[in-house]
Amino acid sequence: MKPLALLAALAFTAPAAAAPADRMLVTADEWHLVLSRQAVSPGRVQLQLHNAGEDGHDLAARRLDRRGHGSGRTLRIGEVAPGGLAEATWRLRRGRYRLWCTLRGHKRAGMRATLRVRR
Repeated sequence: MKPLALLAALAFTAPAAAAPADRMLVTADEWHLVLSRQAVSPGRVQLQLHNAGEDGHDLAARRLDRRGHGSGRTLRIGEVAPGGLAEATWRLRRGRYRLWCTLRGHKRAGMRATLRVRR
């Protein structure tokens, strides 16, 4: 087989590269969650949690059903120390997701947000 024909054959049989993940930063401080984007595309989402506060903070997310109730499993990024950064890649389906800090009293104090996943 000629080199050019071999390259053409390889080009058609090579596996497709995975679609790059959307990226999003969530900044946590007392007593807010600030999202760098209000919406992302379905699929892989690379989330970074930056703790800009004085207390430890974590992040949880759960998909909401049509009535606004949590459904399915809860996704988590563990507690991040003040000034710290943690990262996770989540696979998200279309819909709305509630995000919150799970540490005692933090959600009630205002550490919650809503993320939309849409095309």
